[in-house]
Amino acid sequence: MDLNDRKQKILQAIIQDYITSAEPVGSRTLARKYSLGISAATIRNEMFDLEEMGYLEQPHTSAGRVPSIKGYRFYVDCLVKPKQITSQEKQVVQTWFQDKMNDVDQIFQSTAKILAKITHNVTLVMTSQQVDSKLKYIRFMPLDHRRAIMLVVTDSGQVENCIYTKPEGVDLDDLNNIAQKLTHYLAGISMNRINLDMLEQFHKSIVDDVELYRLAFRSLHKAFRKEQQLYKGGTIELLNKPEFKDMDKAKSLFTMLEEQDVVTNLLYDDNGGNQPVTVRIGEEAKLSPINDCSIIEATFKANDVVLGKIAVLGPARMEYGKIIGLLDFMKQHVTQILQQYHEGT
Repeated sequence: MDLNDRKQKILQAIIQDYITSAEPVGSRTLARKYSLGISAATIRNEMFDLEEMGYLEQPHTSAGRVPSIKGYRFYVDCLVKPKQITSQEKQVVQTWFQDKMNDVDQIFQSTAKILAKITHNVTLVMTSQQVDSKLKYIRFMPLDHRRAIMLVVTDSGQVENCIYTKPEGVDLDDLNNIAQKLTHYLAGISMNRINLDMLEQFHKSIVDDVELYRLAFRSLHKAFRKEQQLYKGGTIELLNKPEFKDMDKAKSLFTMLEEQDVVTNLLYDDNGGNQPVTVRIGEEAKLSPINDCSIIEATFKANDVVLGKIAVLGPARMEYGKIIGLLDFMKQHVTQILQQYHEGT
């Protein structure tokens, strides 16, 4: 059953009020604060329907309702409109970056900090340490009878390595045969362009031994991920959110944010497609066991090369319109700064 206009307006009002107050919203509050043109009794009936349809939830014995993950999803997909960044916020961003462009690290650190300052949420910036490096070759070296070392070497001299557990019956010659084929297929390609689709195509067209490929792929992917650098800001902001007054819950999220591999996998989930800004809510964000958070993220590029991702992480009760608009602006602003930086170096 689709939501009619009245239900949509009520759901939108509830979400907007809950984002601001963090308190369950009742029918009297809606009737008093919003010009819906209907009585509190009618609003109450519509809220009951929305709850039955899964868009609202009733916490404990409260008379008010809060949005469900399904409600937030509908709000983001159908009701929210990105807000343009204000001239004051734009000035804050531009001023913030003026004295922080000595190197690329500073640019990304500044991005994380200014986003946290404006949004009052956790911000994550993930980028490649060597944006323009290209794969030169892959090679396996012996470690012991059960393991080998996979070396991934780039044209800039960067060497990444990871431990590879050999399958039963596989020797070093078998591994270096795979490495030779991978090198032939991928040499000269920017590390930022090597993605899951490309490696899957390699699997289909060249490699016969599926299980051997899978193990090699996992190690190769792990080596690539080492070139990712993570910048964080605003972690402490979570302690000011009502959702994280439970210290066990806050501790779980803080612990997760300290695991760079976990955060890298989180940000490099490719389900967003080609959307300029993507929003993942609740379980979509893959933040188990913390399922009432959202991630809003944008990918930034230069000359069609992915430089990294900017993301804002916080409770599902987020100012989606404001943050989507801000991330869209920041994506363009950071890309412009990086292009200027590279032209000047």
